Amino acid sequence: MIKQTKTNFTLIELLVVMLLMGFLITLMLPGFNRMISGNKVDQMASNLKLALEQAQSHAITSRRYVALVLPSNKSAWETEEQRYCLGGYRMAYVKNSGSTSTWKFQKWVPDSVWKNAPDGAMLVEVVGSANTNRFQTQFQNPGNGLPNTVTDVNTSLGNNLLTLSRYSYDASTSTSESRSNCAVVFSPYGGVKGNEDLRFVIAEAIPNGDNLLFPSRDNAGPTNYRVLNLNRFTGKVDYLSIQ
Repeated sequence: MIKQTKTNFTLIELLVVMLLMGFLITLMLPGFNRMISGNKVDQMASNLKLALEQAQSHAITSRRYVALVLPSNKSAWETEEQRYCLGGYRMAYVKNSGSTSTWKFQKWVPDSVWKNAPDGAMLVEVVGSANTNRFQTQFQNPGNGLPNTVTDVNTSLGNNLLTLSRYSYDASTSTSESRSNCAVVFSPYGGVKGNEDLRFVIAEAIPNGDNLLFPSRDNAGPTNYRVLNLNRFTGKVDYLSIQ
């Protein structure tokens, strides 16, 4: 009979294997990070689409005006709310103030809580459908159109969203504060208050001070983004493709 001998790995062999594994992980990590970042953009777009659909549905079933509050300008919001700027949202009941651009905050929708955007994805622009040139041409050249700074993003979101008066972050306190340009308002009939369709641009972006960094981009501009189109007449939300 032939006696079989059992051999063990030497320390040098184990170190070589560990070194190779570390080298392979280092090579794969950037691609893995890009995949995760891309998924976050899809995740945020999907979440925002669902939030808009839920706000419309609740407006119809409750027979009330319902706003999806989208904080933008961080300097105008309290510390507790700043974490939800540029992608966070929450539903609230509102009523007409006599102005087409300003609505009175009444209270938060029961069981509605603040939802935040995932790290690495941001709501960088809300564009009116009438501004086709800016949306289709300038968007693909960040130097001319897409916001490059957090301040520019705040301006973009503010120019196309409605204002809330008598706003209260804490339902237990009574305030008469105003939050400028931060809401999409749905009517009891399902339509959106405003003069044009709204297009929401969600992109892979990282704030660096006041500047925005776009990790996935080419010479034409950012490549990892999603666009949602909100029809003001029907309240329907669809994904929009830029050619």
